[in-house]
Amino acid sequence: MAAEPLRDVAALLDVYRQGLVFHSLCAVSRLSIPDRMGDDRHDIARLAEETGTDEDALRRMLVLLAGSGFVDLDAKLVSAALTERGKVLRRRHPMSLWATFATFGIPDVGHALSGTLKDGAPATRHALGVDFWEHLTKHPDQQQIFGQAMAEQARLLTLPCVPLLDWPADGTVADIGGGIGVLLADILDEVPDAQGILVDQPDVLDRARAHLAEQGVDDRCTVRTGDLFVPPPRADVYVLSRVLHDWDDDSVAAILDAVRRGGDDTAVLRIFEDVLPDDAVPSAIQGWADVAMLALYHRAKERTLPEYRQLLERGGWRLERVVQGPPGMCVIEARPLATS
Repeated sequence: MAAEPLRDVAALLDVYRQGLVFHSLCAVSRLSIPDRMGDDRHDIARLAEETGTDEDALRRMLVLLAGSGFVDLDAKLVSAALTERGKVLRRRHPMSLWATFATFGIPDVGHALSGTLKDGAPATRHALGVDFWEHLTKHPDQQQIFGQAMAEQARLLTLPCVPLLDWPADGTVADIGGGIGVLLADILDEVPDAQGILVDQPDVLDRARAHLAEQGVDDRCTVRTGDLFVPPPRADVYVLSRVLHDWDDDSVAAILDAVRRGGDDTAVLRIFEDVLPDDAVPSAIQGWADVAMLALYHRAKERTLPEYRQLLERGGWRLERVVQGPPGMCVIEARPLATS
């Protein structure tokens, strides 16, 4: 057999194997095994006892993870330690991705994508019989971890955009669907005289208050119970961070309309999302993100700039500019359309 086809076969088999690495990382994260391992080398038998896992199963999984650079094993497979890469799965790591791997989502419903291909419905509905949001509502523990995962990703994707933008020196910034307030706290830290409003569901707000207090901005931030489809309180700048890609086009237009009705004619809207190219093939990361939306939410999608422009106009906004952030993130800025 020629060398080139063999390379292709090897590449496909590597994808197949890495799928199991992904699931294994999710499994050890959900059982807090990286947290238990900490900075020290651990006897695997004792680690299994401490984490309530089967010693043989744990050892074999650690061997797999060692092959991808997450774990360091001794030659006799008696002890294990996290590598620097593996330590990112610990909760207290400054760049932690623990919740991203521990959260319910892609690893749980991925095999149901065959159903999605047939009818376009999210894989969550095929796998669980309910939509993703409904599932999280029924499982508050999973909802909390999902919220932490969104906070982790906000630190990586949205916070680097904050210094790239001008914020009102003494105005009000409202973060709609802002979770525990990771982005809003960073904005208020950037602009010490600004005020903030955080709008989200009631079950998120207690954790949001704690986070805002921890960041020292709670005295400048009002926390409000709200709904994406109901006009928010008046503000000078509205922020929608990684919210719109979770929704279908009609819902996005309705969300944008609600924000428009909450603000006055001088309001500014800033949307933190990735933007797909409209004249080229999306990158592998963009393709991954788009299929993730397809798998989890009803008719959700990543979008091109013309698609965002059309949805903004449906919601009463005029697209003004796009600010490029780190790979995988842009800020779309819009102002209200003139009313006749």
